[in-house]
Amino acid sequence: MATFSKALDTIKEALVDFSQLNVRTFVGTVSVDVQAAGDPDWDKLMKEAASSGAIKLAASTTLRIDGDADYFEDQDRITDGLRVAHNNAVNAGKDSREAIIKLMSSKIKELID
Repeated sequence: MATFSKALDTIKEALVDFSQLNVRTFVGTVSVDVQAAGDPDWDKLMKEAASSGAIKLAASTTLRIDGDADYFEDQDRITDGLRVAHNNAVNAGKDSREAIIKLMSSKIKELID
């Protein structure tokens, strides 16, 4: 029973994580010496670049599981190409979440059957 309870807790955590999709598109300059640094820590680089003003938000989309959505684009920074790239990232995020949820659903069904 403990294993089933632990599995349900894991599923609950995953569903909370999947309850909202955030896509942000930035413009600006981020410099990193990849050879010296290895794989860059993008979260850290983006935070540093945003706080220093090296990058600016051009578009942001938030989709919630209940169907609510927020969309922002900076009219001075967004270009047609950035808009297409941003929308492609939103669609890729939706597709990957849908695939993961389907996989989780099938695994739950297997547990129940």
